[in-house]
Amino acid sequence: MASSRPRQALRRWGNSLGVRLPAAISREAGLHDNQTVELKVVTEGVLIRVVEPRLTLEERLAAYAPMDGEPTEAMAWNPVGAEASE
Repeated sequence: MASSRPRQALRRWGNSLGVRLPAAISREAGLHDNQTVELKVVTEGVLIRVVEPRLTLEERLAAYAPMDGEPTEAMAWNPVGAEASE
């Protein structure tokens, strides 16, 4: 947690309010430009939480690396029923 609590003024931004996060707070929280966050009202005030992006199926498949000895075929065993096989 940050050792200091810098105060910031809320500023009008269109119909909303905005606040700037000091660089030291951003670094300590691991926040960066264009990162998706979620805002939630809690008893103590407002919580800003990082939202991890969900990968598309194509991104997940591109990142897939089988472990040593792991079968990489869709059906790496003998048919047990009426499955069609080539």
